[in-house]
Amino acid sequence: MKRTKEDFSTGGEVSAGYGSPSWCRGQLLGRGGFGSVFIAKLKEPCWRFPSIMAVKSENAASAPSSLMKEELVLQALRGCPNVVQSFGSDITTDCSGDSIYNVFLEFASGGSLFDFIKKTGSGTGLPEVLVRDCTRSILTGLKQVHDHGFVHCDIKPHNVLLVPTVNGYIPKVADFGLAKRHNVRDGSGVKGTHLFFSPEMVVFGIQEAPSDIWALGCTVLMMLTGKPPWAYTSKSELFSRIATETPTIPHHISIAAQNFLSCCFVRHSAKRLTATELLSHFFLLESDECKDVFIQESSEVSNQKYLGVKPQSQHHPSALPSFIPIPSSSSKEEKDIPAAVERTCYKQIHPLAIKGCQPPVTFTVCAN
Repeated sequence: MKRTKEDFSTGGEVSAGYGSPSWCRGQLLGRGGFGSVFIAKLKEPCWRFPSIMAVKSENAASAPSSLMKEELVLQALRGCPNVVQSFGSDITTDCSGDSIYNVFLEFASGGSLFDFIKKTGSGTGLPEVLVRDCTRSILTGLKQVHDHGFVHCDIKPHNVLLVPTVNGYIPKVADFGLAKRHNVRDGSGVKGTHLFFSPEMVVFGIQEAPSDIWALGCTVLMMLTGKPPWAYTSKSELFSRIATETPTIPHHISIAAQNFLSCCFVRHSAKRLTATELLSHFFLLESDECKDVFIQESSEVSNQKYLGVKPQSQHHPSALPSFIPIPSSSSKEEKDIPAAVERTCYKQIHPLAIKGCQPPVTFTVCAN
């Protein structure tokens, strides 16, 4: 009989591998579709492993198609500071003879970002300065994932973990059970959590790096509002809304935050900004830099909408061009979406050349 996930914590396990640390399984932290996560404590010090870790475990009979695949992705991302790190794996056998595949991970004592939003946001969202810092960290991790040729496929607050540091906690991208290689289709179709699906996933069944950016936008929206990005009563209604609408961007947040979300929610995936480009967005300026930034409305110049950005200081010169045209989307562009996506998942454009984005207002960002 196949063991239940709860049975993993009954104890009496013996390591079947060589070079693995001597450890014991602690309390259950959570369960997912690709394994259960427990605290793991070393019985004896080992220089390659921290004294307290998280261990993700699954019955070895099902692990080859799930947890082992996730470990391979984590091995490729080892050393990326904004991705939850893996310390290796082990196979244990219990007194019943069942084999358990275990992957050792960083212990995120701060829990998930979703839990933090529920506890701190009180249903109204987190302070924008905190959202900015979290977004910068998540986006940096997502850039590292994409730079290594992977698509995460399930970005959401539940899969961002708060890992302790000297100064507090750092949000890190976690849970790569659904991750895939860029531009590789395995025949299983789109994967992930329906609330965070992008238009191209629903309409065309295509899931690449731009889909992660859309999911990031949904995550940022949840941080700012404390609420899911969509309200719906059925799966068909949700997919219909994703296929034809864009999540509502609240007016009470800053114009910089509104524009950042607009960049994430560009419906044409080929025009959606990459993680690298979004890291240059002025919403993600350091807090002390933002004190010197003011936003003012600007009239149209030469009948074009634009963003005018002046250098902030000699120490932090603006990475943005001084004039960025923002053309309106056309129906022809929407019809060309399948061809554009088949040709390339996203095209390289100048950082913050926000083509296809329609910010709530036309504005200029200046620095004193």
